[in-house]
Parts: sequence; C-alpha cells; structure tokens
Amino acid sequence: MPLTLQLNTAERILLVSGPNAGGKSVMLKTVGLLQLMFQAGMLVPCADHSIMSIFHNVFVDIGDEQSIENDLSTYSSKLKNMQYVTDYANGKTLVLIDEFGSGTDPALGGAIAESILEYLNRKFCYGIITTHYSNLKIFATQTKGIINGSMAFDYKNLVPPLQTRTRQTWQLVCL
Repeated sequence: MPLTLQLNTAERILLVSGPNAGGKSVMLKTVGLLQLMFQAGMLVPCADHSIMSIFHNVFVDIGDEQSIENDLSTYSSKLKNMQYVTDYANGKTLVLIDEFGSGTDPALGGAIAESILEYLNRKFCYGIITTHYSNLKIFATQTKGIINGSMAFDYKNLVPPLQTRTRQTWQLVCL
C-alpha cells in the first residue's frame, strides 16, 4: 500500500483522522519501520525522489501497555509514555502516536491530548499522530506547524484506500 506524505519545517506534525479500519495504524507503523530501517543504513522501499532525515529520537506510542502487575491502566500507561516524550522531545525528534488521548473519557482524553500536542509543537518536534478527536482536528487547523490529514475507506470493498489524501510525495525533511 503506497503512502504519500510530507513533513517539513513549516508543517512538522501531521494529525491523521479517518474511520476505523481506514489504515491509520498501518500507515503509522509503516512510517516508523521505514524511518528506523533508514537510520540503520538499510535500503528502504521508497520512490527515487524521496528525502528522509535522521532523527536523534524516534518515540513511538502504538498499542496498549496495560499492566495489572504494575497497576497501569491503558490510559495511565499512555500518560506515562507521554511524560517521557515531553521530557525528551526536541527539534530532532520524530513522534509517532496512535489513537492520541484514547483510553479514558473522551472529554478528558481530548483535552490532555491537545495540551500535549501544543507542547510538542512548541518544542518543534516532527510527528505523525492518529486521532478521532474533533478538538485535535480543530486545533491542528488553527495552529502553525500542524496539518490535518485524513484516511478514506472503501466501503464497497471494505478495505483501506491505496493512498492517503494528504500530500503527493514521501518526504521527512528536517532542516
């Protein structure tokens, strides 16, 4: 499934929304894998004109790290991860977060996620974040450095589309 997206100094954080089963998590995992492969010196399956950057940090929050043994609920484990990210993120960081703010009451999760997103944007990090929260989509529309993207869903064939509807080329440009 080809991906087309671009991040640069003016549009560093891509906030991706869309229906469940629309491919958001797959896209996020693909970007993370390609970035780590690139940074490890491996050849990556990208178009010839692709531009990628080296990041000092790549922080990923995908999935559920709930732990009964450590008294961590889904949301508290996500908050713990976000604390680490906010402590160490900077302009040479790529942040990949799936279902930002999930695991708690949507009003609380959305508000906390918006605060963290604002903080990450002020630290000039790069990132791709998936969400269903309307407040984050509105915040992205009103905030420099963050852009909205969306995934579509082919309801006829019940599969994600072949491309996102965000950008025309695959570039992570960190200047």
